[in-house]
Amino acid sequence: MKIWNFSIFLLVLTGCNSPKPAKTVSIETVDEIKKEDAEEYTAKEQQVGTYVLPNEVVVLSFKTNKKKQVFLCRDKDNKYLVYRFGNKAKVELQFPEKLDESSFRKFEYSSYFRGGGVEDLAMNLDYLSFTNSGYRYVIFKTYASEDEGNEDAVGIRVIHLKTKKETIITGDFNTFEGGFPEEVMEKVSQSESLYD
Repeated sequence: MKIWNFSIFLLVLTGCNSPKPAKTVSIETVDEIKKEDAEEYTAKEQQVGTYVLPNEVVVLSFKTNKKKQVFLCRDKDNKYLVYRFGNKAKVELQFPEKLDESSFRKFEYSSYFRGGGVEDLAMNLDYLSFTNSGYRYVIFKTYASEDEGNEDAVGIRVIHLKTKKETIITGDFNTFEGGFPEEVMEKVSQSESLYD
């Protein structure tokens, strides 16, 4: 009986119809595989961590059509607000550099809402802007019923303050998460500026 059980074990171990012998893996190799998985996981965590620190929550986020990442985060205790933009490998722009209570006043929020349908030209416009190194950055989320397809739009307008030249970085609306929560927007400067 023991010989029969051992034969079945060998048959299962080597594969019934497998022409190749079963591959053996040493304990050292298993440990190396686990280490590689852990390093990969840590690298992913660090990558996400550069956009969202452990003491932060995401206010809003989206990806641009050119696969850049946009994050607006706040400290869990509402000590600061921060914008981060970049590619998967690194943050290319963080605003502001100093993360403290004064950061809220470095942003301006403006919005406009008109209800109704297409016949009333309904719209919902939200803008959060800041000025950095001679440019105004405007994070926007908009809806206008007269637009073709009545689609929501998200992105960033970058306006050169001297030349007034404007570049629009179009966002992928399907990746948009979060919004413009009142408890955060009431802490930033209020503005009447509309950018559409």
